[in-house]
Amino acid sequence: MATVYDTWHKSYPRPTDKPCREHKGKYPTADHGKGQRWQVRYRDPEGRQKKEDFETKVKADARVAELKVALDRGTYIDPAKTKITLGKYAQKWLKANTAGPTTEVRYEGVVRNHIVGRLGHHEMWVFNDPEPIRTWIKDLQEIPLEASTIGGIGDVLSSIFDAAVDSGILQRNPCKASSVKWPKASAKPVVPWTRERVLAVLEGLPESFRAGGAAGAGCGLRQGEIFALTEDEIDFERGWLHVNQQIRFVGKTMVFALPKGEKIRSVPLSPGTAKALRAHLERFGTTPVTLPWHAPDGKPKTLRLLFVNAKGKPHNRSVFNQGTWKRALVHAGVIPPRTTGSQYFEAAPEDGMHALRHTYASAQLEGGTSIKALAVYLGHSDPGFTLRTYTHLMPSSEGRSRSATDDFLLGGDRDRHGKESAAASCSHCALAA
Repeated sequence: MATVYDTWHKSYPRPTDKPCREHKGKYPTADHGKGQRWQVRYRDPEGRQKKEDFETKVKADARVAELKVALDRGTYIDPAKTKITLGKYAQKWLKANTAGPTTEVRYEGVVRNHIVGRLGHHEMWVFNDPEPIRTWIKDLQEIPLEASTIGGIGDVLSSIFDAAVDSGILQRNPCKASSVKWPKASAKPVVPWTRERVLAVLEGLPESFRAGGAAGAGCGLRQGEIFALTEDEIDFERGWLHVNQQIRFVGKTMVFALPKGEKIRSVPLSPGTAKALRAHLERFGTTPVTLPWHAPDGKPKTLRLLFVNAKGKPHNRSVFNQGTWKRALVHAGVIPPRTTGSQYFEAAPEDGMHALRHTYASAQLEGGTSIKALAVYLGHSDPGFTLRTYTHLMPSSEGRSRSATDDFLLGGDRDRHGKESAAASCSHCALAA
Protein backbone atom coordinates (compact mmCIF):
# COMPACT_ATOMS: atom_id res chain seq x y z
CA MET A 1 0.00 0.00 0.00
CA ALA A 2 1.35 3.42 -0.91
CA THR A 3 1.35 6.14 1.77
CA VAL A 4 2.13 9.86 1.75
CA TYR A 5 4.52 11.20 4.40
CA ASP A 6 5.30 14.81 5.33
CA THR A 7 9.11 14.73 5.57
CA TRP A 8 9.27 18.23 7.02
CA HIS A 9 7.19 17.39 10.07
CA LYS A 10 7.13 14.64 12.65
CA SER A 11 4.28 12.18 12.72
CA TYR A 12 4.85 11.47 16.43
CA PRO A 13 6.44 14.52 18.09
CA ARG A 14 7.94 14.33 21.60
CA PRO A 15 6.55 16.44 24.46
CA THR A 16 9.77 18.45 24.46
CA ASP A 17 9.65 19.26 20.72
CA LYS A 18 9.10 22.88 19.76
CA PRO A 19 6.26 23.76 17.34
CA CYS A 20 7.01 24.71 13.72
CA ARG A 21 7.20 28.45 13.18
CA GLU A 22 5.84 28.21 9.63
CA HIS A 23 3.16 25.55 9.92
CA LYS A 24 0.73 25.82 12.78
CA GLY A 25 0.20 22.63 14.74
CA LYS A 26 3.23 20.92 13.18
CA TYR A 27 6.57 19.91 14.66
CA PRO A 28 9.60 20.23 12.37
CA THR A 29 12.02 17.44 11.52
CA ALA A 30 15.74 17.95 10.91
CA ASP A 31 14.93 18.02 7.18
CA HIS A 32 12.44 20.89 7.45
CA GLY A 33 12.78 23.21 4.43
CA LYS A 34 15.15 20.84 2.65
CA GLY A 35 14.21 19.24 -0.66
CA GLN A 36 10.71 18.22 -1.59
CA ARG A 37 8.32 18.00 1.34
CA TRP A 38 6.01 15.11 0.42
CA GLN A 39 7.23 11.55 0.13
CA VAL A 40 5.34 8.54 -1.19
CA ARG A 41 6.48 5.22 0.30
CA TYR A 42 5.43 1.82 -0.95
CA ARG A 43 6.68 -1.67 -1.76
CA ASP A 44 7.08 -2.79 -5.34
CA PRO A 45 5.82 -6.19 -6.61
CA GLU A 46 9.09 -7.80 -5.41
CA GLY A 47 8.59 -6.41 -1.90
CA ARG A 48 11.33 -3.79 -2.13
CA GLN A 49 10.81 -0.49 -0.29
CA LYS A 50 10.47 2.46 -2.68
CA LYS A 51 10.36 6.22 -2.06
CA GLU A 52 9.37 9.07 -4.36
CA ASP A 53 9.43 12.77 -3.43
CA PHE A 54 7.01 15.51 -4.56
CA GLU A 55 6.71 19.25 -4.06
CA THR A 56 2.99 19.25 -3.28
CA LYS A 57 0.64 16.92 -1.47
CA VAL A 58 -1.73 17.03 -4.43
CA LYS A 59 0.94 15.47 -6.64
CA ALA A 60 1.87 12.95 -3.99
CA ASP A 61 -1.79 11.90 -3.57
CA ALA A 62 -2.15 11.58 -7.33
CA ARG A 63 0.92 9.33 -7.40
CA VAL A 64 -0.56 7.16 -4.63
CA ALA A 65 -3.75 6.71 -6.65
CA GLU A 66 -1.70 5.88 -9.76
CA LEU A 67 0.41 3.36 -7.85
CA LYS A 68 -2.64 1.66 -6.41
CA VAL A 69 -4.03 1.06 -9.92
CA ALA A 70 -0.65 -0.03 -11.32
CA LEU A 71 0.09 -2.43 -8.46
CA ASP A 72 -3.42 -3.90 -8.57
CA ARG A 73 -3.31 -4.39 -12.36
CA GLY A 74 0.29 -5.54 -12.55
CA THR A 75 1.33 -2.59 -14.73
CA TYR A 76 3.78 -1.07 -12.23
CA ILE A 77 7.01 0.34 -13.70
CA ASP A 78 10.07 0.92 -11.55
CA PRO A 79 10.87 4.66 -11.74
CA ALA A 80 14.58 3.84 -11.70
CA LYS A 81 14.22 2.24 -15.13
CA THR A 82 12.75 5.43 -16.58
CA LYS A 83 15.81 7.49 -15.57
CA ILE A 84 17.71 6.40 -18.69
CA THR A 85 17.72 9.09 -21.38
CA LEU A 86 16.08 8.47 -24.73
CA GLY A 87 19.47 9.00 -26.38
CA LYS A 88 21.11 6.18 -24.41
CA TYR A 89 18.12 3.90 -24.82
CA ALA A 90 18.03 4.54 -28.58
CA GLN A 91 21.67 3.46 -28.83
CA LYS A 92 20.87 0.24 -26.94
CA TRP A 93 17.94 -0.29 -29.31
CA LEU A 94 20.17 0.15 -32.35
CA LYS A 95 22.70 -2.39 -31.08
CA ALA A 96 19.98 -4.98 -30.43
CA ASN A 97 18.09 -4.38 -33.70
CA THR A 98 17.97 -7.33 -36.07
CA ALA A 99 17.12 -5.40 -39.25
CA GLY A 100 19.21 -5.94 -42.36
CA PRO A 101 22.42 -3.93 -42.86
CA THR A 102 20.85 -1.36 -45.20
CA THR A 103 17.97 -0.72 -42.82
CA GLU A 104 20.42 -0.60 -39.92
CA VAL A 105 22.34 2.21 -41.60
CA ARG A 106 19.11 4.12 -42.23
CA TYR A 107 17.99 3.68 -38.61
CA GLU A 108 21.34 4.91 -37.33
CA GLY A 109 21.08 8.03 -39.48
CA VAL A 110 17.52 8.78 -38.32
CA VAL A 111 18.45 8.33 -34.65
CA ARG A 112 21.57 10.48 -34.98
CA ASN A 113 20.08 13.29 -37.07
CA HIS A 114 16.50 13.61 -35.83
CA ILE A 115 15.99 11.85 -32.50
CA VAL A 116 19.07 12.13 -30.29
CA GLY A 117 19.77 15.77 -31.10
CA ARG A 118 16.22 16.97 -30.35
CA LEU A 119 14.85 14.50 -27.82
CA GLY A 120 17.80 12.44 -26.62
CA HIS A 121 18.47 14.47 -23.45
CA HIS A 122 15.04 13.68 -21.97
CA GLU A 123 14.77 10.84 -19.47
CA MET A 124 12.27 8.21 -20.55
CA TRP A 125 9.71 9.05 -17.86
CA VAL A 126 9.21 12.42 -19.56
CA PHE A 127 7.44 10.63 -22.41
CA ASN A 128 4.59 9.49 -20.19
CA ASP A 129 3.24 12.84 -21.40
CA PRO A 130 3.18 12.95 -25.24
CA GLU A 131 3.64 16.74 -25.31
CA PRO A 132 7.38 16.51 -26.25
CA ILE A 133 6.42 14.38 -29.26
CA ARG A 134 3.88 16.96 -30.43
CA THR A 135 6.50 19.71 -30.16
CA TRP A 136 9.09 17.55 -31.95
CA ILE A 137 6.75 16.92 -34.89
CA LYS A 138 6.10 20.65 -35.21
CA ASP A 139 9.86 21.33 -35.20
CA LEU A 140 10.38 18.84 -38.03
CA GLN A 141 7.61 20.50 -40.04
CA GLU A 142 9.29 23.89 -39.60
CA ILE A 143 12.67 22.67 -40.97
CA PRO A 144 10.73 21.94 -43.29
CA LEU A 145 10.56 18.19 -43.91
CA GLU A 146 8.01 16.47 -46.13
CA ALA A 147 5.15 14.66 -44.42
CA SER A 148 6.38 11.33 -45.79
CA THR A 149 9.86 11.97 -44.38
CA ILE A 150 8.47 12.85 -40.96
CA GLY A 151 6.38 9.70 -41.09
CA GLY A 152 9.46 7.58 -41.76
CA ILE A 153 11.36 9.22 -38.90
CA GLY A 154 8.32 8.75 -36.66
CA ASP A 155 8.19 5.04 -37.51
CA VAL A 156 11.72 4.62 -36.14
CA LEU A 157 10.94 6.57 -32.95
CA SER A 158 7.72 4.63 -32.46
CA SER A 159 9.64 1.35 -32.77
CA ILE A 160 12.04 2.54 -30.06
CA PHE A 161 9.14 3.34 -27.76
CA ASP A 162 7.46 0.01 -28.56
CA ALA A 163 10.62 -1.71 -27.33
CA ALA A 164 10.59 0.48 -24.20
CA VAL A 165 7.02 -0.61 -23.48
CA ASP A 166 7.99 -4.26 -23.94
CA SER A 167 10.93 -3.76 -21.56
CA GLY A 168 8.73 -2.24 -18.86
CA ILE A 169 10.20 1.26 -19.14
CA LEU A 170 7.02 2.95 -20.37
CA GLN A 171 3.38 2.02 -19.95
CA ARG A 172 2.39 3.19 -23.40
CA ASN A 173 3.93 4.45 -26.64
CA PRO A 174 3.59 8.27 -26.78
CA CYS A 175 3.79 8.24 -30.59
CA LYS A 176 0.45 6.42 -30.62
CA ALA A 177 -1.36 8.83 -28.29
CA SER A 178 -4.62 10.21 -29.71
CA SER A 179 -3.36 13.78 -29.20
CA VAL A 180 -0.33 13.18 -31.43
CA LYS A 181 -1.26 14.11 -35.00
CA TRP A 182 1.16 12.97 -37.68
CA PRO A 183 1.21 15.02 -40.91
CA LYS A 184 -0.42 13.24 -43.79
CA ALA A 185 1.38 13.03 -47.10
CA SER A 186 -0.70 13.92 -50.09
CA ALA A 187 -0.80 10.80 -52.22
CA LYS A 188 0.47 11.41 -55.72
CA PRO A 189 -1.04 8.99 -58.22
CA VAL A 190 1.40 7.06 -60.35
CA VAL A 191 1.45 8.42 -63.90
CA PRO A 192 2.79 5.83 -66.36
CA TRP A 193 4.81 6.94 -69.32
CA THR A 194 3.46 6.77 -72.82
CA ARG A 195 4.84 4.20 -75.24
CA GLU A 196 6.49 7.02 -77.19
CA ARG A 197 8.32 8.33 -74.11
CA VAL A 198 9.51 4.86 -73.10
CA LEU A 199 10.95 4.19 -76.55
CA ALA A 200 12.56 7.64 -76.71
CA VAL A 201 14.23 7.22 -73.30
CA LEU A 202 15.47 3.71 -74.18
CA GLU A 203 16.89 5.11 -77.40
CA GLY A 204 18.77 7.70 -75.34
CA LEU A 205 20.47 5.06 -73.19
CA PRO A 206 23.91 3.73 -74.15
CA GLU A 207 23.67 0.65 -76.36
CA SER A 208 25.39 -1.33 -73.61
CA PHE A 209 22.45 -0.65 -71.28
CA ARG A 210 19.52 -0.33 -73.66
CA ALA A 211 18.42 -3.90 -72.92
CA GLY A 212 18.55 -3.00 -69.22
CA GLY A 213 15.94 -0.36 -69.84
CA ALA A 214 13.91 -2.96 -71.73
CA ALA A 215 14.07 -5.24 -68.67
CA GLY A 216 12.67 -2.42 -66.55
CA ALA A 217 9.80 -1.63 -68.89
CA GLY A 218 9.24 -5.21 -70.03
CA CYS A 219 9.58 -7.11 -66.74
CA GLY A 220 9.10 -4.45 -64.05
CA LEU A 221 12.53 -4.98 -62.49
CA ARG A 222 13.89 -2.51 -59.96
CA GLN A 223 17.07 -0.68 -60.84
CA GLY A 224 19.26 -2.69 -58.44
CA GLU A 225 17.82 -5.92 -59.83
CA ILE A 226 18.70 -4.89 -63.39
CA PHE A 227 22.23 -3.99 -62.29
CA ALA A 228 22.59 -7.51 -60.82
CA LEU A 229 21.00 -9.44 -63.71
CA THR A 230 22.88 -12.52 -64.96
CA GLU A 231 22.45 -14.74 -68.00
CA ASP A 232 21.61 -17.73 -65.77
CA GLU A 233 18.45 -15.95 -64.65
CA ILE A 234 17.02 -15.68 -68.16
CA ASP A 235 15.05 -18.71 -69.34
CA PHE A 236 14.67 -17.94 -73.03
CA GLU A 237 13.18 -21.35 -73.80
CA ARG A 238 10.29 -21.20 -71.31
CA GLY A 239 9.88 -17.43 -71.34
CA TRP A 240 10.73 -16.52 -67.73
CA LEU A 241 13.10 -14.11 -66.07
CA HIS A 242 14.12 -15.07 -62.53
CA VAL A 243 14.97 -12.29 -60.08
CA ASN A 244 17.36 -13.71 -57.49
CA GLN A 245 19.44 -10.76 -56.30
CA GLN A 246 20.07 -7.04 -56.49
CA ILE A 247 22.97 -4.64 -56.06
CA ARG A 248 22.52 -2.21 -53.18
CA PHE A 249 24.59 0.00 -50.92
CA VAL A 250 25.18 -0.70 -47.25
CA GLY A 251 26.59 2.61 -46.09
CA LYS A 252 29.16 3.36 -48.79
CA THR A 253 29.81 -0.26 -49.73
CA MET A 254 28.21 -1.95 -52.74
CA VAL A 255 26.99 -5.49 -52.08
CA PHE A 256 24.99 -8.28 -53.68
CA ALA A 257 21.81 -9.08 -51.73
CA LEU A 258 18.42 -10.70 -52.08
CA PRO A 259 15.74 -8.55 -53.77
CA LYS A 260 13.79 -6.08 -51.67
CA GLY A 261 11.85 -7.84 -48.92
CA GLU A 262 14.06 -10.91 -49.56
CA LYS A 263 11.51 -12.00 -52.16
CA ILE A 264 13.00 -13.83 -55.11
CA ARG A 265 10.49 -14.16 -57.94
CA SER A 266 9.93 -15.12 -61.56
CA VAL A 267 8.48 -12.76 -64.17
CA PRO A 268 6.99 -13.70 -67.56
CA LEU A 269 9.47 -12.78 -70.28
CA SER A 270 7.84 -11.32 -73.36
CA PRO A 271 9.26 -12.19 -76.80
CA GLY A 272 10.21 -8.56 -77.41
CA THR A 273 12.10 -8.24 -74.12
CA ALA A 274 13.75 -11.62 -74.71
CA LYS A 275 14.90 -10.46 -78.13
CA ALA A 276 16.51 -7.34 -76.64
CA LEU A 277 18.29 -9.35 -73.93
CA ARG A 278 19.49 -12.00 -76.40
CA ALA A 279 20.87 -9.32 -78.73
CA HIS A 280 22.67 -7.70 -75.80
CA LEU A 281 24.29 -11.00 -74.81
CA GLU A 282 25.42 -11.67 -78.37
CA ARG A 283 27.05 -8.25 -78.66
CA PHE A 284 28.32 -7.49 -75.14
CA GLY A 285 28.40 -10.85 -73.37
CA THR A 286 28.71 -10.85 -69.58
CA THR A 287 31.32 -9.54 -67.14
CA PRO A 288 32.42 -11.25 -63.89
CA VAL A 289 31.90 -9.00 -60.87
CA THR A 290 32.79 -9.86 -57.27
CA LEU A 291 31.04 -8.16 -54.35
CA PRO A 292 30.41 -9.12 -50.72
CA TRP A 293 27.09 -10.82 -50.08
CA HIS A 294 24.49 -9.01 -47.94
CA ALA A 295 26.89 -6.91 -45.84
CA PRO A 296 30.27 -5.17 -46.27
CA ASP A 297 31.98 -7.99 -44.37
CA GLY A 298 29.94 -10.70 -46.12
CA LYS A 299 31.39 -13.60 -48.07
CA PRO A 300 32.57 -12.50 -51.55
CA LYS A 301 30.35 -13.67 -54.40
CA THR A 302 31.14 -13.55 -58.11
CA LEU A 303 28.37 -13.17 -60.69
CA ARG A 304 28.59 -12.69 -64.44
CA LEU A 305 26.58 -9.51 -64.98
CA LEU A 306 24.88 -8.38 -68.17
CA PHE A 307 25.24 -4.70 -67.40
CA VAL A 308 28.40 -2.95 -66.19
CA ASN A 309 29.88 0.50 -66.68
CA ALA A 310 32.54 1.46 -69.22
CA LYS A 311 35.28 0.26 -66.86
CA GLY A 312 33.70 -3.17 -66.41
CA LYS A 313 32.57 -2.33 -62.88
CA PRO A 314 29.03 -2.66 -61.46
CA HIS A 315 26.86 0.38 -61.97
CA ASN A 316 26.83 2.88 -59.13
CA ARG A 317 23.21 4.04 -58.83
CA SER A 318 24.11 7.66 -57.98
CA VAL A 319 26.52 8.02 -60.88
CA PHE A 320 24.11 6.27 -63.25
CA ASN A 321 21.08 8.33 -62.20
CA GLN A 322 22.82 11.68 -62.38
CA GLY A 323 24.62 10.94 -65.65
CA THR A 324 23.45 8.11 -67.89
CA TRP A 325 19.78 8.31 -66.94
CA LYS A 326 19.55 12.10 -67.09
CA ARG A 327 21.12 12.14 -70.56
CA ALA A 328 18.47 9.67 -71.72
CA LEU A 329 15.77 11.97 -70.33
CA VAL A 330 17.30 14.88 -72.23
CA HIS A 331 17.33 12.80 -75.40
CA ALA A 332 13.61 12.06 -74.97
CA GLY A 333 12.79 15.70 -74.22
CA VAL A 334 11.68 14.94 -70.64
CA ILE A 335 14.12 17.49 -69.20
CA PRO A 336 16.09 20.24 -70.95
CA PRO A 337 19.81 19.96 -71.69
CA ARG A 338 22.28 21.25 -69.12
CA THR A 339 22.83 24.96 -69.35
CA THR A 340 26.34 26.13 -70.19
CA GLY A 341 28.53 26.02 -67.10
CA SER A 342 26.07 23.99 -65.08
CA GLN A 343 27.41 20.89 -63.34
CA TYR A 344 24.05 19.18 -62.92
CA PHE A 345 20.99 18.35 -64.99
CA GLU A 346 17.56 19.56 -63.97
CA ALA A 347 15.91 17.54 -61.18
CA ALA A 348 13.38 14.94 -62.32
CA PRO A 349 12.00 13.30 -59.15
CA GLU A 350 8.95 11.85 -60.93
CA ASP A 351 10.94 10.52 -63.88
CA GLY A 352 13.57 8.33 -62.31
CA MET A 353 14.25 4.85 -63.63
CA HIS A 354 11.41 3.57 -61.42
CA ALA A 355 9.04 5.10 -63.98
CA LEU A 356 9.76 2.11 -66.24
CA ARG A 357 8.50 -0.21 -63.48
CA HIS A 358 5.32 1.85 -63.10
CA THR A 359 4.78 1.73 -66.84
CA TYR A 360 5.20 -2.05 -66.80
CA ALA A 361 2.50 -2.28 -64.11
CA SER A 362 0.19 -0.08 -66.16
CA ALA A 363 0.67 -2.20 -69.27
CA GLN A 364 0.01 -5.39 -67.31
CA LEU A 365 -3.25 -4.06 -65.87
CA GLU A 366 -4.34 -2.78 -69.26
CA GLY A 367 -3.69 -6.25 -70.65
CA GLY A 368 -5.87 -7.90 -68.01
CA THR A 369 -3.26 -9.17 -65.51
CA SER A 370 -4.83 -9.52 -62.07
CA ILE A 371 -3.66 -7.47 -59.10
CA LYS A 372 -2.62 -10.66 -57.30
CA ALA A 373 -0.47 -11.82 -60.19
CA LEU A 374 0.99 -8.34 -60.70
CA ALA A 375 1.98 -8.20 -57.02
CA VAL A 376 3.93 -11.43 -57.50
CA TYR A 377 5.65 -10.17 -60.65
CA LEU A 378 6.60 -6.88 -58.98
CA GLY A 379 7.82 -8.59 -55.80
CA HIS A 380 5.30 -6.88 -53.52
CA SER A 381 4.68 -8.72 -50.25
CA ASP A 382 1.12 -7.41 -50.01
CA PRO A 383 -1.27 -7.36 -53.01
CA GLY A 384 -3.16 -4.65 -51.12
CA PHE A 385 -0.17 -2.34 -51.59
CA THR A 386 -0.22 -3.09 -55.32
CA LEU A 387 -3.93 -2.34 -55.46
CA ARG A 388 -3.56 0.96 -53.57
CA THR A 389 -0.70 2.03 -55.82
CA TYR A 390 -2.14 1.12 -59.18
CA THR A 391 -5.92 0.83 -58.81
CA HIS A 392 -6.48 4.10 -60.69
CA LEU A 393 -4.72 2.56 -63.70
CA MET A 394 -7.08 -0.41 -63.97
CA PRO A 395 -8.87 0.03 -67.31
CA SER A 396 -12.53 0.84 -67.66
CA SER A 397 -13.41 0.14 -64.04
CA GLU A 398 -16.41 2.47 -64.23
CA GLY A 399 -17.62 0.86 -67.44
CA ARG A 400 -17.26 -2.63 -65.98
CA SER A 401 -19.19 -1.50 -62.92
CA ARG A 402 -22.06 -0.22 -65.01
CA SER A 403 -22.08 -3.37 -67.12
CA ALA A 404 -22.02 -5.59 -64.03
CA THR A 405 -25.07 -3.82 -62.63
CA ASP A 406 -27.02 -4.13 -65.87
CA ASP A 407 -25.95 -7.73 -66.35
CA PHE A 408 -27.38 -8.58 -62.96
CA LEU A 409 -30.57 -6.53 -63.11
CA LEU A 410 -31.37 -6.91 -66.80
CA GLY A 411 -30.04 -10.39 -67.35
CA GLY A 412 -30.04 -11.29 -71.02
CA ASP A 413 -32.34 -8.43 -72.01
CA ARG A 414 -29.54 -6.37 -73.57
CA ASP A 415 -28.64 -6.30 -77.21
CA ARG A 416 -25.13 -7.04 -78.33
CA HIS A 417 -24.26 -3.34 -78.20
CA GLY A 418 -24.99 -3.20 -74.49
CA LYS A 419 -28.32 -1.38 -74.82
CA GLU A 420 -31.52 -2.40 -73.12
CA SER A 421 -34.23 -4.04 -75.23
CA ALA A 422 -37.73 -2.62 -75.31
CA ALA A 423 -38.84 -5.22 -72.78
CA ALA A 424 -36.08 -4.25 -70.36
CA SER A 425 -37.07 -0.59 -70.67
CA CYS A 426 -40.65 -1.24 -69.66
CA SER A 427 -41.94 1.54 -67.46
CA HIS A 428 -43.30 -1.03 -65.02
CA CYS A 429 -40.02 -2.86 -64.33
CA ALA A 430 -37.90 -2.37 -61.21
CA LEU A 431 -34.91 -0.94 -63.05
CA ALA A 432 -36.99 1.81 -64.63
CA ALA A 433 -38.24 2.76 -61.19
